[in-house]
Amino acid sequence: MKNTIKNSYTVAAASLTGHASNVTGSAWTIATAKAGDGLAHHVTIRNDAVVDHSAKTIVLTGFGPNGEAITEALAAPGISATVTSTKAFWSLASATPSATIDADTFDIGWAATAQTAWIDTNNTPAVAAVAIGGTINFDIQHTYDELNVDAVAFNSEAAKTANIEHLYTIPVRAVRVDVNSHTSGTFSLYVTQ
Repeated sequence: MKNTIKNSYTVAAASLTGHASNVTGSAWTIATAKAGDGLAHHVTIRNDAVVDHSAKTIVLTGFGPNGEAITEALAAPGISATVTSTKAFWSLASATPSATIDADTFDIGWAATAQTAWIDTNNTPAVAAVAIGGTINFDIQHTYDELNVDAVAFNSEAAKTANIEHLYTIPVRAVRVDVNSHTSGTFSLYVTQ
């Protein structure tokens, strides 16, 4: 028996201050944990000051696309610069600097790049289809690993901007959508086992 899963998303716009604005000192408070669109986004940290803080690190903790606990240490941004995490956070719990930034301020937000949760295909052949509305550039990805943030992702379809489907004739562990960029719009991911 075939089973189709459909998940739909309205992708949140990038926001430099989505998680917190003008954090300062040595203890930062996250005001908003999630982008609110059901996707995991890469975290951005912007240095509002003309002081170079790049010798410091910032440890991000939270939850990844499949609800797994994740942590990432980033080099703090330099003068009036922005850094972006390599991991995508569905929810950001904390951002902790290795040393105080004194009276300078940072903004913590999310990028336009995002990922859906992995959808388990139970190691069976499957079809993954994406239907979009708006301007979105995305990849359909698959993995053979366990479903967590460290799963190695392989592109099945890369840099797509229109509706597409991909047939997996050999079993894969799971599939997801990786959003490379967007200016507006929605998309639905369909997975049929």
